[in-house]
This record gives sequence, C-alpha cells and structure tokens, in this order.
Amino acid sequence: MSNFAYISAFAALLLHLLSITLAPLAMAASYGPKKTIIADPVKRQAKAPAAREITDPTTQVVFAPGLEVTFHIFDGLDTQWKLVGNYDFMARIEESGRDGYIYEWQMSNPADASGSRRVEPGDIHHSRKVSLFYPKHETTTLVGYNNALRISDDLFRDLKLGKRSEFSLDGPESVMVLHQETVPMPHYITGSGEETISMRVEGKDVPVRCIKAVCDNGWTYWILDNPRFPLMVQGNAPFRWVTSLAHAYGESDATKEARNIFDQLKDGGVATSYLILFDFDSAKLRDSSKAILRSLSHYIASEPKLKLQVEGHTCTIGSYNYNMSLSQRRAESVKRYLIESCGISPERLKAVGFGFTKPEKPNTNEANRARNRRVIFRQF
Repeated sequence: MSNFAYISAFAALLLHLLSITLAPLAMAASYGPKKTIIADPVKRQAKAPAAREITDPTTQVVFAPGLEVTFHIFDGLDTQWKLVGNYDFMARIEESGRDGYIYEWQMSNPADASGSRRVEPGDIHHSRKVSLFYPKHETTTLVGYNNALRISDDLFRDLKLGKRSEFSLDGPESVMVLHQETVPMPHYITGSGEETISMRVEGKDVPVRCIKAVCDNGWTYWILDNPRFPLMVQGNAPFRWVTSLAHAYGESDATKEARNIFDQLKDGGVATSYLILFDFDSAKLRDSSKAILRSLSHYIASEPKLKLQVEGHTCTIGSYNYNMSLSQRRAESVKRYLIESCGISPERLKAVGFGFTKPEKPNTNEANRARNRRVIFRQF
C-alpha cells in the first residue's frame, strides 16, 4: 500500500472517531437549556422594594395619607353624649402636609354616624384641646382643637417632660360616664412616666411605648411616644377605648410609587411615573396623584441639593400645539403642587412640556398611548 493510501486510511479513521466523540456533545447541546430571551425592558416590572424591617413600631408607624385608625370603644357615647354601648370609630387620613390634615371618619352601629374633618396647622402645633364630639354627617374644620388621632406638639412635649398642662375636651361641663356616674370634665393633664402597652398594628399585637397622662379628674390616657404621631392609643374616660392601625408603616400605594420614583432618581438621575394622572383633557391633578406627590415631597426634602425638572408627555390624540400646551400645563401643575402644598422651594424645580415629541411607544393602540402619557422627573 502506498504512503498516500496509508494517510487516507488514517484520516478516515480519525474522522470516524471524532464523529463518535462529538455526537453526544451535539445531542446534549440540542436538548440542553434554551437560551433565555430577555423581554422588552419597558415591559419588565420594576423590582419590588424589599419589605421594610419593623424593629420598633412605636417610632416606625407613620401619620400619612392612607393610614387607617380604628378606636374600639366600650361603653361609648353617641354624638349627643348619651351612653349607647360598644362601637368602632374608624378614621382614614386623606391629606396631610403643611396645611394641616383631613380625615374621613365613621362610627359603626349603634352610634351610626360619619363625616370628615380638617385640622389646622396651628392647632397641630399648639392646641391643648382635644375633640371627642362628632356631630352626624359633619364636614368641618374644628378650629382650636386636635383629636385622639394626634394631640398637639406642645401638649406632647409637656407630657413627655412630666409637666402639668392645661387640657380640655369638647362637650358638656360634666358627662354621664360608665353606668351613669356623673364626672366633671378635666381642666389639666400631667405626664406620669412611660408604660409599654399592646396595640394591634397590621393585624398583629405589638408592644408600643406610651406616655401615661393623668387628668385632674382622674381620667387617664396613654399617648404613643412618637413626636410625629402622638396618638391617644388608649383611654379610660369619658369612655374606654383601645386602638388598632392599618397601613401604618407608610406603605400605601402612593408611598410605594413615591419610593419607586425616588429609587429611580438615585439609580440614574431620571424617574418615570405612569401613576401621576390628571383629569381628562385637563391639567388638574387627581387625588391619587396628589397623594403620590405628597409622599415624594418627603424624599425630595430629605435631599436638599436635589433639583428636578418635571417633564410632561402626552400621546398623539389632538394636535401638536394642543399637546405641547397640555403637557406644559401638566408639568406646571405638578411643580406648583410640590411648591404650594408640599413646601418644596421653587428654585429646586422647573417644568417642561414635550407633548408627543418623545414617545416611549408607537402610538398605535390605547395601551401604548397610556405609556406615552407620563410624567418624568430629571435631576439637573
């Protein structure tokens, strides 16, 4: 056999051996894990923020929109201060900021009443009067009073220091309390040290630190030891109550969206929100949008060097000029609310409208148009 024949035979044998060796590898590759296809980044959901670790409920509960407070009342009085029995008084904070706060309230049967109330900033800081009287179907600002949701800053400070302070409740000069016993209303209250009691928060009974406060007529209240949320957690007169909280850690939908915006700003200096919405064909902010901006303002205030450009964007419904004007007015509306209602300094904000000139998606269907109607915050 010639040298060429030997070489050809050897080459054929080598190819045969290689085909046997590589075949299983090829099969493994064809049946192995498939390549992951990364979805359109726009469609990917934002990473859910890590759950907040609760280490001290006393200081971590937050007085903010979305908070729900229920006073479970025993031997309670109705809106005419008549003994009616046990019921729940439920309050939800709707607005809270430099202009005071607003809450909706409702009494379950047998008291059976509802309404809304506003508390002025001056009363939040200084009032030494607490209202426990709620007329049926009220919608009012009760000037001069706080309530069991939150005593004033001055009163809390005095009780914390163990001082004797002027103190009064609304209602008659004496009330029928607990089985028809007539007791005069209090005129003074004194801090009497700290006690730890149990309060239900988000469905769990947790220990909270309270300031025990005793009135000159013997009535006693336990005030949450939190200067930003001095709640009257318990009381023994003119009726007895204990308290439970829901949405208490500031994680309402508005707060989550505000935190999402701020996290985006920290990561890249730009944040997009699809939840800051306006009335149709208008620059008027919806209430849900105001709640987001109120929560966002706390983050902005915590970063005094942060300056933001507010950008308004629209879809292609309407003319070019119309959408340029609408987007500018919407951006101005966001800026104005942050300044006038949330206390952000004007020099930290500017507003620009881009109309439909910078779409995120093709304006070919309603889902895409909804993505294009957005507010962007850009650091400058």
